Amino acid sequence: MTYKEARKYIREAGRSGMMPGLARMRGLLGYLGNPQDKLRFIHVAGTNGKGSVAAYISSILAVSGHLVGRFVSPVVFEYEECIQYEDLDGVHPIDREFLAQIVTEAAAAVDKMRQEGEEVPTVFEIETAMAFLAFVHWNCEVVVLEAGLGGKEDATNVIANVLASVITPISLDHQAVLGNTIQDIALAKAGIIRENGVVVTCQEAPDALAVIRKQAEGKKASLYEVEKSDITVLTADLEGSVFTYRQERYHTFMAGLYQAENAALAIETCFHLPEPFHFAREELLLGIRKAVWRGRFEKICIRPPVIIDGAHNPAGARALRSTIEGLLCGRRLHGVMGVLKDKEYEVMVEILAPLFDDAVTITPPGERGLDKDILADVWRRKGCQKVIPADTVMAGLEKAVERCGEEDIVLVFGSLSFFKELNDKTLKGEGDCHGEEREE
Repeated sequence: MTYKEARKYIREAGRSGMMPGLARMRGLLGYLGNPQDKLRFIHVAGTNGKGSVAAYISSILAVSGHLVGRFVSPVVFEYEECIQYEDLDGVHPIDREFLAQIVTEAAAAVDKMRQEGEEVPTVFEIETAMAFLAFVHWNCEVVVLEAGLGGKEDATNVIANVLASVITPISLDHQAVLGNTIQDIALAKAGIIRENGVVVTCQEAPDALAVIRKQAEGKKASLYEVEKSDITVLTADLEGSVFTYRQERYHTFMAGLYQAENAALAIETCFHLPEPFHFAREELLLGIRKAVWRGRFEKICIRPPVIIDGAHNPAGARALRSTIEGLLCGRRLHGVMGVLKDKEYEVMVEILAPLFDDAVTITPPGERGLDKDILADVWRRKGCQKVIPADTVMAGLEKAVERCGEEDIVLVFGSLSFFKELNDKTLKGEGDCHGEEREE
């Protein structure tokens, strides 16, 4: 296949949607020679913070000289972000020629399954298998693997050689698939815990922590908990934060007050990795400093300041509100929001609306995108009358920028799915958002 043909194949495979279960995945990997069995993994599940925690872990491993594979879902700006590796030279997304090659290989295996009368895999299962093929080809020493949905029945949960299972904070999300209670969702996420393995977690919800503790005990796994009382944020602004974890001082350039917690979870995970993945303190410090994860309270423009944040559920909205109150107190805010229709968007708006002077609503791409007019009505019912819908995220951004005064800030949030629509000229972190050319 060419790259164009490969992307078309993936788009068409995506029409099958999400279907929990591991049988299809195991069948597909069997036809591909079980590449996952040649790799070692750090498996990351949870509701919020998975991407940031994975980015910190990957960065720490890379700066200490290891070749690290990483599977990212969902992507933020470019499809090739989903399969990447990181080394001393930074992050390297898969190139298009190689992507086409592994799509061709995976497609041949899917065809064999179809010919044998087997149930064909979903697009996420195909992409996960593609990632395993790429990581073996690159000779990755370790893979930081994010679960897609849940844990126990997630396509990523076919791996055997797991160095650590990491569970980020759990909250209500994807209830239609994972269950209607925190306990149900925690049980699904805790499905990544391995017999006699290592588990690292940080939880706010006591019910979630109780489930994780019980599952770890049942599997005789060693559980390590990150306590919020061990984390102190010393300074924080739009350029990042300085914090201490267990009295050690760290500096992250990833903005957002919640990033100290994400970094601490990554640090604790690295403390408990086996040889040869042991680190000097200087490597931990450098790994936290160098970590990058796009789309999480990220400033993409200076004049006016435009921040994008992937908050897409109530827990994410609360974390975003805490960061706004901590870093942007007294600033006039203009919101641009788009959200998926299966999210608790009314709760999100109720949490965030009081912080904004006005808002623009958009419809994210795809069938799951909530209509912009429905979302606008929610904002009005929650007390924000200065809200208008826009046809695209760029049009919404322009409307928000037009309302800005000299000290105002635009915040784009609600879903990662529409960030890729943002104009490339906007995503430089410097210059203005008024359509003028800027020096690179």
